[in-house]
Amino acid sequence: MPAVETIPPSDYSLVGKDTARAIEQGLAEATWYASPVPKEKMRELLQRRDGPAIRDTLIWFGLLLISGAGSYLFWQAGSWWAVVPFMIYGVLYASASDSRWHETSHGTAFKTDWLNNALYEIASFMVVREATVWRWSHARHHSDTIIVGRDPEIAAPRPPDIAGIIWGFFGIKELFNFFKPVALHCTGRLSPEEKTFIPESEYEKVFLRARIYLVIYGGVMGLAICQRSILPLLFVGLPRIYGAWLGLIYGYTQHAGLAENVLDHRLNCRTVRMNFINRYLYWNMNYHLEHHMFPLVPYHNLPKLHELVKADMPAPYRSIWNAWREIVPALLRQVKDPAYYVERKLPPPTVRADAPAAAHIFTAKGQPVNGWIEICAGEFLKREDVIRFDHGQKTYAIYRSAEGALHATDGICTHGNTHLADGLVKGRLIECPKHNGRFDLTDGSPQRKPVCVALQTYKAREHDGKIFLDLAPPT
Repeated sequence: MPAVETIPPSDYSLVGKDTARAIEQGLAEATWYASPVPKEKMRELLQRRDGPAIRDTLIWFGLLLISGAGSYLFWQAGSWWAVVPFMIYGVLYASASDSRWHETSHGTAFKTDWLNNALYEIASFMVVREATVWRWSHARHHSDTIIVGRDPEIAAPRPPDIAGIIWGFFGIKELFNFFKPVALHCTGRLSPEEKTFIPESEYEKVFLRARIYLVIYGGVMGLAICQRSILPLLFVGLPRIYGAWLGLIYGYTQHAGLAENVLDHRLNCRTVRMNFINRYLYWNMNYHLEHHMFPLVPYHNLPKLHELVKADMPAPYRSIWNAWREIVPALLRQVKDPAYYVERKLPPPTVRADAPAAAHIFTAKGQPVNGWIEICAGEFLKREDVIRFDHGQKTYAIYRSAEGALHATDGICTHGNTHLADGLVKGRLIECPKHNGRFDLTDGSPQRKPVCVALQTYKAREHDGKIFLDLAPPT
């Protein structure tokens, strides 16, 4: 009888055999499928506003203050009724902070950058994640979503650890997984895996934040000891144990049980219909498939994006319960059959003339003259817009700034290996569509992480109603 072939388990580390395999197979930093969206519609969806996020954040802080005050008053009165406001406080603190951390890490929640950065630091502390480490970890997650050996944020590796998943709802494991690397970072070191996605220029930020976290938690523990009361820890630290459960109920609906090592987010992400309370707490991240496909779209525009692309998507899950009815059996089956995954049914392919590629890719019109080559009529490039120009084996991006000035750079992001022509022009900046990193149009310099390497710039001009590009980079 022939021997039964045993499939070796996958190596989910970022420095193992599956890392090399993913790179060899072209799965690392690859090009992902994107549903067709009319360019003008996408421009509308990409517009940033401070209003919605300021409103939602003030409501969130207000609810935290009210539930926290109620918890304190009942506690001081010695009443067991303190459990009720503490449960509300814990969910707001440790579950709702997850989506705030997530959206501000992309820099899309607010139009004003310092508001994104401020709320990101606060939410990172609340959800118990090191801000700098997770900013870079999440950038990798979006580059290589559920690519084994590349994605550091795979929540349910195969075979899944069912006991670990259950214990995760109590947050104890997560707290341990937080303080262990914090202790390492306080000594000025990183793990080998962290070094694969955090650039060396960011190391000092990692070490500084780790030390700040340790001082804060040490201060809270010291206060609890001085007061001989657990109350300070119930407000800071322990909410990650008693209040993170709802965030995990949301979080596992994103990818658990779905396909690994595919380059189509429709196969490894879920969109789940939720009521308005859950959508508020989760900041519309229930539209997770749409978010992964178009991460530049702010959370408050995701419902509109869903309506535009739903014909090209698998059917959304009817509810959280409906999603979990699929997740639980899938995870249990993967314990014995790690090769199993939930196959999402895709709609028939759509071919539309207004697909992004058809809207702004241009090729050469004739031969270069003294290095200059004609791109297109000037009317095709509006203010705060970008077009893609392909010539030979090279891709360029041509921009018109808010002031109407023309600029040109290499067309591929130096970090995310994606076309900048699918990005967003904001004044004199171009924002990458994959990780929301930004470059200055005038000199190509990096202006927002995760981009660190500048773009090569080129001369562009408009003459007789036509746009021309100088193929020779400036010396």
